[in-house]
Amino acid sequence: MKKPSRRKTRIDLKRLRAWSNDFSSYRHNVSEDRIRDWIHQFDKDNDLAARILDCIDYFTHDQIAGAFRSVLQGLNGWSINEHDRVGTWRFIAYSASAGESGDSMLHKFRHANNLASREYNELFIHRSDILRERLGKKDTVVLIDDFVGSGDQACDAWANQYGELLAGVGRVYLIVVAACHIATRRIASETGLELVPHFHLTEADDIFSSNCQYFNLHEKETLLEYCSKAEPKQPQGHGDCGLLVVFAHTCPNNSIPILHKSNKNWEALFRRYN
Repeated sequence: MKKPSRRKTRIDLKRLRAWSNDFSSYRHNVSEDRIRDWIHQFDKDNDLAARILDCIDYFTHDQIAGAFRSVLQGLNGWSINEHDRVGTWRFIAYSASAGESGDSMLHKFRHANNLASREYNELFIHRSDILRERLGKKDTVVLIDDFVGSGDQACDAWANQYGELLAGVGRVYLIVVAACHIATRRIASETGLELVPHFHLTEADDIFSSNCQYFNLHEKETLLEYCSKAEPKQPQGHGDCGLLVVFAHTCPNNSIPILHKSNKNWEALFRRYN
């Protein structure tokens, strides 16, 4: 979570333009007018809304690519040169079903690491190919996704689809751009995955946590009221993660709902769907 501006900092054109520029790559248009309309939903609490926007951890397409490059280069035994690799390596989108984020992230991962040409096609397989590959103790499988928040999806996918298929593989990594502390603990205890995030989100990144020092108790209580308008069932985001995380391609549901949830009472700034 980034540090916000001082309380009662003026919400002027310069500040609006800075937010608009920061979020310009989002898949749905985040214009100055839309930002202004979103802030106006906060009635007399516009300053609180503005400071929330200041704090957002926004990951651009370039940052995502950079994260994938950095993480892969840090894995022991990997080399882009086949003769220098330790064992056989295979890369798989970590998706429970078609169309999930893992599929698009695998594409970004290939291009980020200069692995998009045909000569590297054999490195990239589908879940249905795992058994045919006859991978063993000296081999490595790298699963690719963008983010793990509560760990629900990652742990369920392991238990129901991947765990048994990868039981005989020496090393199984889950590479993500960012991971929340909740998911980090769960994945370590409930799966055979070695989670490797580029960015680590701590308890201080939960805006409702006592470890988050940028907002006082009154501000957090006020924020929770607005979040309840956007999503009464999960006002602190999925898994009660309370995050302010947005990717250029989507806003995770672990982030607070006023960012991504739309209904008759609230209009999201970072729509997850059309």
